[in-house]
Amino acid sequence: MKRIISIFLLLGVFPTPVFSEVLRDVTDEDVDRAMAGIKRHLWSMQKPDGRWYGNGRLSEGSETAIVLYALLDSGESRNNAEIKKGLKYLVDVKTNNLYVIAVRTMVLSRVVTGVKDSPYLARLEQDVEWLTRNPKRAKKWNGWAWGYSGPECDGDNSCSQFALLALWEADRAGIIKTRIKQHLIRNVEKTWLKRQRDDGGWTYSGQKSVNTPSTVSMTTAGIASLFVCQDVLANTCRPYQHSKKLDKAWAFLGKKLKKDFIKNGYLAFCVQRVGMASGAKFIGDMDWFAVGAAKLAEPNPRGRWFRSKWGSLVRSSFELLFLARGRIPLTFNKLAHGRENSWNFHTRDVPHFAEYMRRKFERPMRWQVVRITDDVRLMLDGPLLLITGTDALEFTPEQWKKLREYSLRGGTLLFVPCHESAAFLKSAKEGLGKLYAEQRKTAAGHYGLETLPADHPLYSVHYKIDTGPKSAMMWGVSDGTRLLAVISKRDFPCAWHRQLKTSGRLDRMLGVNFFLYATGANSLRMRMRPVFVSKGGEVRYHAKIAWLKHGGNSQTQPYSLNYLSEKLTAENRVAIDVTAGAPICAEKLRGHHLAWMTGSEKFSLTADELSALRDYLNSGGTLFVNAVGGSRPFNRSATDMLAKLLAGTSAVSGNVTPTSPLVTGRCGDFRGPPLKSLPRTQVWRKAKKQAPSPLRVFIWNKRVVVIYAPYGVHDTLDGHTAHGAFSYMPQAARDIAANIVLYSLIEKPAPPPLKKVEKPTTTTAPAEKQKGMFD
Repeated sequence: MKRIISIFLLLGVFPTPVFSEVLRDVTDEDVDRAMAGIKRHLWSMQKPDGRWYGNGRLSEGSETAIVLYALLDSGESRNNAEIKKGLKYLVDVKTNNLYVIAVRTMVLSRVVTGVKDSPYLARLEQDVEWLTRNPKRAKKWNGWAWGYSGPECDGDNSCSQFALLALWEADRAGIIKTRIKQHLIRNVEKTWLKRQRDDGGWTYSGQKSVNTPSTVSMTTAGIASLFVCQDVLANTCRPYQHSKKLDKAWAFLGKKLKKDFIKNGYLAFCVQRVGMASGAKFIGDMDWFAVGAAKLAEPNPRGRWFRSKWGSLVRSSFELLFLARGRIPLTFNKLAHGRENSWNFHTRDVPHFAEYMRRKFERPMRWQVVRITDDVRLMLDGPLLLITGTDALEFTPEQWKKLREYSLRGGTLLFVPCHESAAFLKSAKEGLGKLYAEQRKTAAGHYGLETLPADHPLYSVHYKIDTGPKSAMMWGVSDGTRLLAVISKRDFPCAWHRQLKTSGRLDRMLGVNFFLYATGANSLRMRMRPVFVSKGGEVRYHAKIAWLKHGGNSQTQPYSLNYLSEKLTAENRVAIDVTAGAPICAEKLRGHHLAWMTGSEKFSLTADELSALRDYLNSGGTLFVNAVGGSRPFNRSATDMLAKLLAGTSAVSGNVTPTSPLVTGRCGDFRGPPLKSLPRTQVWRKAKKQAPSPLRVFIWNKRVVVIYAPYGVHDTLDGHTAHGAFSYMPQAARDIAANIVLYSLIEKPAPPPLKKVEKPTTTTAPAEKQKGMFD
């Protein structure tokens, strides 16, 4: 994979792509609806005997195979009764048609994976044998190709790409008899290289005498097939020997691919293939998945399905494959920067690791390449940004700032010197040492580059690495709640690239630990599930929030309220005006609807600060208190603070009730999200199976004056979850927080001052009871 983005990148020119207007105008919910619509259509077309049939021109089994492939790829269970009916029909089809056999191979590869004594295994082995029969002919042919009847010297490029994809899928199933043979793949690669045209593209025909123009669909097939060949053959640390041919192919594709590619279902499938195989987020300057998904999410798709040359079943199946595959969660982003032979020294490191993760955890994984010139929001598709190289880093000040913003928005930076390059390691240390200087001023003890100790979770989060720093020295920058950036001296992606099974075991263990640490071992976002929202509209209301400054590490996750504001703008036309780092004094609190108090460490307030907060509540303000990640030290301090703040008053406390506006979302004229299912982080679910009440409220004069969340809300608003955090998952956190903000906007008369009572009959913050909740 020497050239995987566009010819501009290859020539060292980094055009900043237009941040496509469709990029976030389609959300994951839109994609969910589009996929659900396609599935309804496909299910409605299944015949009683289990097959799918609608176009008389296609070979028997063709439509059944492609529909099953799409349904399984989009998450339908192989144990579904209707899927089983379809499988039974497909397995019994007797055919010599390559397309049917190739797609059937892909289908059966999915259903036999991880199943002992699968009833479909015999047919899968027969189909693989049919696709690879008489391998000695490769020497005579000086290559290998496939036609409609199987292996052929002059087989066409369309059949050849499907056959190769089928063998690759069979290899991924992990069945010994279906493992791919390297000598065969070398001959396949040789054929694709021979057939490339002078303009860099490929055409349909495999015959030299046929001189037809190169096409976009066959060029995507050629590029994707060469990447499959690399995946099988790459086992040494050296540049891809045919990189110049790939350069020409990418140049052709970047020039010829148009934004209306989605009109052709087969082309959409091919574009998805090349994007997935190469990791390219952009083809030319086009975010191919965002553009395609926006079109497929449009209403009333049946018209385009039934106008398709091959019928609605084939067209809609290709569309379902495009959507389902394009939004698979990302393991890593890999950063393109500087000289490609430096940053991409190990060309197939991340794709090989993503495949290992897929097999290890039995869930689809993918990866992509992003450029240092890309918008930081594009980088946030992935939880980890891998930055490798042999050369010293030469980022501009603005590019360093972009990397810092990525990490402060929830991503994790991972710097790895290829072959332990001293120049790269030195520049990474120097860069990170200075990168968070501003943050260090306001968070003493954090944001410095420090050596990670042997007991750091990176050495044990999933795999216990007993040798720790002795075998994998690492340095990291933390904000006090999670690592923002890590430097690893050990070049573990090298072993990924070379597919070292025995000597690379530690390197795979490190990769798994990095991934699970960065994600908190929680479910990942799909690719189109934005960590920001663009479907905003006219702002009609402003919620003024004072984000309070105190000594308990109060300013982590600095973009969280930005994301919450975008959600509220999209759903309620409410924008948040934030005063970050607001001192707790009357002057700075005045005029704010809500005081936002978060942190992860112990703290205490002065008598003057407590008095200012009390006066703020007296004047109609609302205080929200939240422990980042469910921090116990912060919760103990918060409990003590609330006891002091409300001591001697008639305020009462308790868990929020189901009829509260904070739960129903009915906050005056505003309509927030009703709080129903509130997913939690995995570590919290394991520790406490029973979900507690999300909020504790302190009520005075029929008004909630304090809202207390002892488990993480603020920390996951940016869409990311940290290791060890007892927090709500991002969507749940946003719903909780949205209702809190909307509640603070409800018009309410200014209450009389809180009056102390000599012997209160109901005290809402008894210190002993509150402490007991978190000890």
